[in-house]
Amino acid sequence: MKEAIKTKLKQIFGFIWGKKPIRYPFLFLGTVVAFFFLLFLVDRVLMPVVVHWGEATAVPDLTDLSLKEAETVLKMRGLSLEVLTEVHEPTKPPGTILSQIPHPNTRVREGRIVKITVSKGGKTVLVPKLDGVSIRQAELLLIHEGLELGEVSWVPSDSFPEDVVIASTPSSGTSVPLAMSVNLRVSLGIRPDTVVVPDLLGTNLEESKKILREIGLELGKTKFKVNNDFLPGTILRQSLKPGKRIERGSKIILEISTTE
Repeated sequence: MKEAIKTKLKQIFGFIWGKKPIRYPFLFLGTVVAFFFLLFLVDRVLMPVVVHWGEATAVPDLTDLSLKEAETVLKMRGLSLEVLTEVHEPTKPPGTILSQIPHPNTRVREGRIVKITVSKGGKTVLVPKLDGVSIRQAELLLIHEGLELGEVSWVPSDSFPEDVVIASTPSSGTSVPLAMSVNLRVSLGIRPDTVVVPDLLGTNLEESKKILREIGLELGKTKFKVNNDFLPGTILRQSLKPGKRIERGSKIILEISTTE
């Protein structure tokens, strides 16, 4: 009986392996089991990873986000970021995303790079030196720099001839946005016996002193009033009405803001 079983096994393994029976049948069985176990791992573990690798995802809308915000949003979707170009955009702060490729809601594979255009903010220019030139020349200089002529205030002056710019606001050399308005203070020439009361409301104390000195008025008493709506030292009220003509050397009383 035992001999018959051995003979049968030899026939079976000999058929599987070849003409000769397998010398180590249990080693062969172990190899077969390992082979099928490997197939199971490939089917159940590896293949799902391969199939789902690089699944499609919708590109989010990055417009108006900062670079840091955009990187966080893209990372959550398996995407990355690359700055394609930077342009001047006066209406958007520097670092704000203006546009992107691919466009929002486009379906892409994970790992895709989203290229963006970022704002550099508004282009800035320097206010040219305007004091000492005629008002016409000052206007041409402003136009050349891409700036605009703002308000013009006329004041008497012993130091500057008539129609010559005394000072500008902002002052020369200040970096300002393109197309900004620049206000000028222009000379009326030699001061007459009477002067026009300037409007000092909203200016600070030091600036008010300078204006009064230039037109020949004196600062009288100063009163301080608590007012948190204005910066400390801001002129809240003046004793003489702006535009009124008074004698040179007259005193003007100012009310100045202060904090508690």
